[in-house]
Amino acid sequence: MSCLLTGGGTGGHIYPAIAVAEALVKLLPRTKVLYVGTAQGMESSLVPREGLEFKAVRSSGIRGKSLASALRGMWAAALGVGDACRIIKQFKPDVVFGTGGYVSGPVLLAARLLGVPCAIQEQNAVPGKTNLVLSRFADKTFTAWEESAEFFPRKADVKVTGNPIRARVLQATGTTAEARAAFGLRDDKFTLLVLGGSRGARFLVDLAVDMALSADLDIQMLLITGKEYYDNAVAALGATEHTGIAGAKYGNIMIQPYVYNMEQAYRACDLVLARAGGMTLAEITALGLPSIIVPSPNVVGNHQEYNARVLETAGAAIVVREGPDTRNQVEHGIRTILGDPALHKRMAQAASEIGRPDAAFEIARELIALARRA
Repeated sequence: MSCLLTGGGTGGHIYPAIAVAEALVKLLPRTKVLYVGTAQGMESSLVPREGLEFKAVRSSGIRGKSLASALRGMWAAALGVGDACRIIKQFKPDVVFGTGGYVSGPVLLAARLLGVPCAIQEQNAVPGKTNLVLSRFADKTFTAWEESAEFFPRKADVKVTGNPIRARVLQATGTTAEARAAFGLRDDKFTLLVLGGSRGARFLVDLAVDMALSADLDIQMLLITGKEYYDNAVAALGATEHTGIAGAKYGNIMIQPYVYNMEQAYRACDLVLARAGGMTLAEITALGLPSIIVPSPNVVGNHQEYNARVLETAGAAIVVREGPDTRNQVEHGIRTILGDPALHKRMAQAASEIGRPDAAFEIARELIALARRA
């Protein structure tokens, strides 16, 4: 069997495709996999790092841009369809699978034009515009949450699977003490993991810096800033480079620009403070981690708040909206959880109950069945 994967722009689109590729190869070891993205996107560096073959097509975003930029984007997308057609004819996939981002459009359209079965996966509670359009001609649409299904057209063949997660995130080895030691953290302190997704989140970084400088909380923190905000965080804290660790340290705060071994970061923490990206929430629920979620208000359709409310309703997270009182509310949430071990345990259990650790294999089996039917 051969499968062509596409999706890009952010880790939230890239890592689900990688997770499904891993599952396909485990189920059918002779499966051939090709990942198609853009040369400028994160996928061009992340995918080869995962050992997958990568090829680039031309594509660009259209929505929310000036008329001139939108026209250039439409032209790039049209060229991308041609690029994708050539790659598909050469690779001859049995099925094409897309996880969103503007690169998915040209690739899935090329697959449909060439008669190749295709499926898509939506990570968020409120689907993106690209996937809403693609669902009209995709053979299968996979969603992370039950709440997503109502947004898709009636003709779309929708199946709720959860978000596919990479195997190594789910199968971390070693103890909590070893994970903390790897980040230069103490084993005997309540540990908060702060992350804003693959690109980072400036608001959360500034919030974490303010909390660190106030020294009001008796905790330690692993702050993953994103590469763009790392230098500012280090400067604001006056942090110093830490021997043997790819990051800087300020008191009980370890600062890192990016963490490839997220499984170790998750193993090290007691509580997660994060944005509400679909993949972040999928990982922390699959691992049974309590969380405080600050949804980004700067996303299309406010989908992050919808994502976060799913966890809040289940009792797995405290949701705090971004605003002038966010820091006080977040600190109150941390103190409440820190002072109530039973609450911490209930939140962890609630997270586990809504987590979908088998999503990658469920989607992989569906893709195999789709290819065989074709």
